[in-house]
Amino acid sequence: MTEERRNLYRILHVQPEAPLEVIRASYRTLMSTLRAHPDLGGDAQVAAGINHAYAVLTDPQRRHAYDKSLKLPWVGRTAAAAAVEASVRPADVVPTALDAATWQADRACPFCRRPLPAVVHMDTRCVGCDSPLFRRPSMDRGELFGRRGSPRNARAMAATLRLPARPGDHVARLRDLSLSGLSLLSPVPAPERSAMRVLTSGFDGVAVVVSCRRVGDSYQLHGELLTLQLLRSQGVFVSAKV
Repeated sequence: MTEERRNLYRILHVQPEAPLEVIRASYRTLMSTLRAHPDLGGDAQVAAGINHAYAVLTDPQRRHAYDKSLKLPWVGRTAAAAAVEASVRPADVVPTALDAATWQADRACPFCRRPLPAVVHMDTRCVGCDSPLFRRPSMDRGELFGRRGSPRNARAMAATLRLPARPGDHVARLRDLSLSGLSLLSPVPAPERSAMRVLTSGFDGVAVVVSCRRVGDSYQLHGELLTLQLLRSQGVFVSAKV
């Protein structure tokens, strides 16, 4: 088990003291530039290992526990992040219901409910859960960083789903993405008006669950996007409607 844990840093080709920016950059290089993602011809098992390593090492609490098991210093947070986390009890960071229309007015991360920083930029992330905090583009801004004038749905792709009430990563399948929301197939259900975080090789975002219905052995989740951050420069094509 220890050897497997030590390999998490090796899988992403980073040092144990690597900051989040380096870990994200290495992940993007592996999955996109080096084409490790299954949608780009990579091996699914290798990609799953990369996704798992990325999920652990970009989550401050999971990285802390991981480094502690290796007797490593916790370098995955700043003093400011530590102060915020120390002031928040575990029960405070599990949201019960999310109002998509007013989440910014709450001045809290839509996923873990930690306070937002005074200023939120395009690359700002939560100090607690590492979720992107920049709001998704408005409908009147046109296609999201794309290269064509006509809107189009994103093709289906593998996704990692995180839910506040269900610890760990869940392997999901994105069905479509738009400026306003997304839908995906999930192995687990999610309550309406709860938060969900969706990570793919192209983007990372937080959405509020609008609907959840069972489809065979899976669950089809529809969500309204709240925050969105691109993870690659090629452009993500989205439609004007979900």
